[in-house]
Amino acid sequence: MSDAQSSVPGGVKPDLLVWGIVGVVAQVAFMAGWLIAETWQGPRYDPIRYTISDLQAATAPHVWFPITCFAIGGVGTFAFAVFGLRPALARAGKVAACAPWMLAFSALALGNSFPLIPFRLIDPGATAARQLHTVGGLTDAIVSSLAFLVLAFTPFPLWRRLAQLAEWRRLRLVMVAARIFGPLCFVAMAIASSVVSVQGLAERILVTVCVAWVGALALTLISNARHARLVTTQGEK
Repeated sequence: MSDAQSSVPGGVKPDLLVWGIVGVVAQVAFMAGWLIAETWQGPRYDPIRYTISDLQAATAPHVWFPITCFAIGGVGTFAFAVFGLRPALARAGKVAACAPWMLAFSALALGNSFPLIPFRLIDPGATAARQLHTVGGLTDAIVSSLAFLVLAFTPFPLWRRLAQLAEWRRLRLVMVAARIFGPLCFVAMAIASSVVSVQGLAERILVTVCVAWVGALALTLISNARHARLVTTQGEK
């Protein structure tokens, strides 16, 4: 093996670059799904009070847009975790090998919008209790809560795996922050579920924290893969 080939970071292959890009696009799509859709919900919709789930209700205007964005975000993050992050971390051995799968399936669950919630909480006569007594409302509450729980705590095993490889250790501060703020934000969201006036804000903060650290992972994979491509190109000269 040449010196150039042996310096390829952590066995990261140049072709993993595309999965890093997919990961970044997925985070942008997920954020766009609720940030843009909020602008056309009407004056009664308050993003601090109402959760992102209301944007996916059957009665929400242009509901296809957030559904599409969330689907792209969920499937894209799944693909990034399984086909990009997982092989990039293969040299870490068996240490927390489940972590990329935790990220993959929690993101896929959050990206799912079906069955549709039949109505928004701002619709006439709507209440949280009525919404929970529908198939769509109950499914959304259970699936999203479990998915957020897994995603909020994924940085703990994931950092154990990342720390095994030198080229990923630059994310130490990001992952330490994720391990602190992820669980705290999840607990805050759980508490806020009984404080209707701020539950939307609590959920959005948690989503933003999760998107930030997942995006950092995707950007690091892009950086590592580009370096690997450069080293491989130089080694072939």
